[in-house]
Parts: sequence; structure tokens; C-alpha cells
Amino acid sequence: MVSIFIASSLGGSPLAKGKKIEPRPQVILLDAVGTVIQPNPSVAVAYQDAGRLYGIELDESTIRARFREALGRYSVSSFQQMRGAVDPLRTDEPCESLRWQAIVEHVLQPSPTQKQAVFRKLWDHFSRPENWRLFDDVIPTLEQLGGSGYRLGLASNFDQRLRPIIQKYLGDFPLELFISSEIGWVKPAEAFYAEVTRRLEVPIDQIFLIGDDWENDVSAPQTFGWQTAYLCRDGKPRGDTNSPVFPELLDVVRTLLPDRNTG
Repeated sequence: MVSIFIASSLGGSPLAKGKKIEPRPQVILLDAVGTVIQPNPSVAVAYQDAGRLYGIELDESTIRARFREALGRYSVSSFQQMRGAVDPLRTDEPCESLRWQAIVEHVLQPSPTQKQAVFRKLWDHFSRPENWRLFDDVIPTLEQLGGSGYRLGLASNFDQRLRPIIQKYLGDFPLELFISSEIGWVKPAEAFYAEVTRRLEVPIDQIFLIGDDWENDVSAPQTFGWQTAYLCRDGKPRGDTNSPVFPELLDVVRTLLPDRNTG
């Protein structure tokens, strides 16, 4: 059984079942990858298939290990520092393309003649909506939130490839998309949350973010002044061991969020 708490600008505290958050938010934002969507097939399978097309044979466990290493080595901040950027949390579309090329090269270790082709194969693969799937609780969650009168959106460290994916699966919902490569900053930069707040034109403490990354979706936006909830689908919290945890999106809705249509 996972304990349920709330993390907000008002401070985290144990949450009695049925207690609602205050102040009541106007906008509910969700993270994208790991919260709303996941790769289908898995990252390891996609990389393995792409590699095989160019004669690169690797088992899935090796790919998974190298991919974890690459995500750390080539996080936006680390990658931008390597490039000598003044603001390491700055990003844009060219930066994301170059960064993912470095990740692909780290994982598959292609030859100089292979690297551009295999990178393009994987970049295109993850741009296609059919290679992603929604978590089962996403549509029921959005239906309940939308029916309760909340403004809805996504706040994601992704690039423009996210737009057609969301359009295919969630195009019927009036979602406002805030994508790091378009904003110009990645979470956990304060500038990311500030720009989203500016565009939403609502008080800081009336924005509520739900996501699966402790720093990006809970700690940093909470410090900025947003209300937050920590989604941990695998039941293995990262970061603060006393952090608030919700195993499913619908748990957040049912436990914390009041129906704005009923006072």
C-alpha cells in the first residue's frame, strides 16, 4: 500500500482521505513521458531493431544499461555545458536533435558511416504516434478533470515531435501544450515555470502539476510556487524519501482535486 500525501507550495503533509487542496487550482498540467505516454515498443526494443538494420547487434539489457548512462551523461544541462553554453538549462529544437544524436551514438556505438542513418531512423521512429501509447488512466483522468471545469495542459521536456503524438491520442481534449524546446528552457529551470505561468495568465499558486520526475515535476515547481503531486507508477519513489506519492493519476483526482463546478 502506497501512502498518499500532497506536495504543494503550502508544504507537504500527510493527507486524510477526501481532503482537498487549497487554494483551488484553475489549471491542471500533466507531464508527458512517463505520466501520459510511454514508448511502444520499449526504448530497448526500438534501439535494438534500428541497430540491426545497420548490422549492430546488441542485447536488450546492454541497450537499457547504456541508455540509462546516456541520459545522465547527456542530460540537457550536461550536454549544454559540454558545448560551452552560458545557460545550461537552455534548449531549442537544434539542441534536442544534437543531444539525441549523442545519446544514440552512446547506446549503439555506430561507425562513422552508420551514425547519421541510425540516428535519423530512431528520431523518426519516436516522432510517429503509433510508436507511443497512453497509460490506461489518462483518458478517464482528463474526462473527469475536464468535466469538473479545469483548464488542462501538458508541461513536458520534449520537442516538437510531441505535438502530433498528443493530437492523435488526445486531440479531442482542449489541452494547452508547453514543450521545453519551444519554451526555450527545460524543467527544472525556474524560467520554464515562469514562462508557462506568464502564458497561462493565472496566479502561480493556482497551477497544479502532476508528474513522475521528483525534481522536474515536484521539487522545482513547488519551490517556484506551483502546487504539485508526485506520480510514481512503479512504486519506487526517487528523490526525497518522504516525498508525496500517488500510484495512479486518478488517485490524485479523486483524493485532492475539488469539482470546480460544484462550488
